Amino acid sequence: MNMFEYFGYFGEQTQDDRLIRTENEVIASLFDKYFPAGGTLLDSAAGRAQFCFRFAERGWEVTAGDLIADRVEALEADPRAALVKEFYCASSRNLSRFASGSFDAVISLGPIYHMSNRAEREAFVRESVRVLKDGGTFAFSFMTPFAMNIGQFLTAVRTEDNRERLKQFRKLTNVERSHNVDMFYGLTTEEMTDLSREYGLEILTVASTYGMLYNMADEVAAMDEAEYERFRKAQIATAEDPFVAKYAMRGLYIGRKKARDLFD
Repeated sequence: MNMFEYFGYFGEQTQDDRLIRTENEVIASLFDKYFPAGGTLLDSAAGRAQFCFRFAERGWEVTAGDLIADRVEALEADPRAALVKEFYCASSRNLSRFASGSFDAVISLGPIYHMSNRAEREAFVRESVRVLKDGGTFAFSFMTPFAMNIGQFLTAVRTEDNRERLKQFRKLTNVERSHNVDMFYGLTTEEMTDLSREYGLEILTVASTYGMLYNMADEVAAMDEAEYERFRKAQIATAEDPFVAKYAMRGLYIGRKKARDLFD
């Protein structure tokens, strides 16, 4: 299944899921902590618009794009669309429509964990940083290799047919080596550090947004409101613990573009 099929079949089914709502709250808290109060913002993977309209409602001048045309059309049809300066359809790796230094902030939640090779990831970071002003803030979501490994392991142990189970365990070996499973890629903290150094970013935080919650949807859904509130607060409170971020299913990188000098 390719990315377009995945989002077409599954992309809207978790909109009201408690884990997704909690993740969005964690991300929002991190944005509030590390982003300035306003300015120009590019959301280059606006998706279901979890955040482009949130920034616009807070007074930012927002430009929002997405690779999938149906999503862009949905954004344009949203009642809040008038708050956004521009919508467009293009890859987050190609921001050639924008001049260098156009934005105070760039966010892109999702694309990098669908980029299976380094050249794609470098193009994504390079373009995002290019359109940022010096001192601008850049955020992207990522998945971890641990999530890739544990996800494939759970697939293997849950497979009832012995022959198919063996095939899935053999696949786990490749996942452990490549950090790829199907259409997803797990980014290491070392890779994030290398990309930051290469493209002139100061790392502000690398945080967990989804925690180690691979198999907890039913349990979280069954919580009463008081228990869920404790759970929600715990996710926010532990998000920036480096041990949690290392083993999270999904996380958020936030960096600041450094001013370059003649030696860069």
